[in-house]
Amino acid sequence: MGAPLKVQELGHVSLFVRDLDASIRFYRDLLGLRDVGRGKNGKIAFFSAGPHHHDLSIEVARADGPERPKGAPGLYHIAFKVGESRNALEEARRWVEAHGPTPFGEMTARESASFSIHDPDGHEIELYVDLRAGGPPA
Repeated sequence: MGAPLKVQELGHVSLFVRDLDASIRFYRDLLGLRDVGRGKNGKIAFFSAGPHHHDLSIEVARADGPERPKGAPGLYHIAFKVGESRNALEEARRWVEAHGPTPFGEMTARESASFSIHDPDGHEIELYVDLRAGGPPA
């Protein structure tokens, strides 16, 4: 039967959105993801955070859906690393606050720290720092 399947890395996340232009501004202009192109006659946008062609795609929703209560099955959040120090996280917080979204859900641990914001469609976006990246935690 062979070796069991082992996922090597996350390829990308795809989201349906109500307003493509507002979401492009959020992910490109606020979060700083690199806009790498469009597809489906301009109905989908692709963004990269690094070496992959795209880490995130956003596509115009094809239907209106009901609001999903927090804690119900489905996507919980997407996390983006913004640095390796508490200072980097504070800089990210100042940038976000200066551009509108209200941070919530602050978390501080020995290995990482984070806060969250909502994108234009209410998806929870966690911005975090990996405090272990520069060496073992203090």
